[in-house]
Amino acid sequence: MSHNQNFFIKCDHKHIHFHCIRGITSCDLAHRHLFEGRTDFAFSGEGHVHYYSLYTSFNNGHSHLIFGYTGPAIFLPNGRHYHLFNGRTTCDGQVPHTHDYVGATST
Repeated sequence: MSHNQNFFIKCDHKHIHFHCIRGITSCDLAHRHLFEGRTDFAFSGEGHVHYYSLYTSFNNGHSHLIFGYTGPAIFLPNGRHYHLFNGRTTCDGQVPHTHDYVGATST
């Protein structure tokens, strides 16, 4: 699934959907991690958010978990929408550390 695709199911005249997310973490202890996955499903509408939880790439002998909720939907003139997200990874690695991340979901 490309980053610009969503999945929609219609239920009781509302769309249940998810968004793809991907990005790269901050550089800490001379390395970064990539992440790619999707949010959980949510009903369409103003103010809705999505939960996400996924692991980063395995770099420098470890990976990190990222999880949280996106911000509310940001609607575009064409009727589609996206969400912003940000946070800090779990603390992992031989030298325990975290990474920050920030991004926008697919539309």
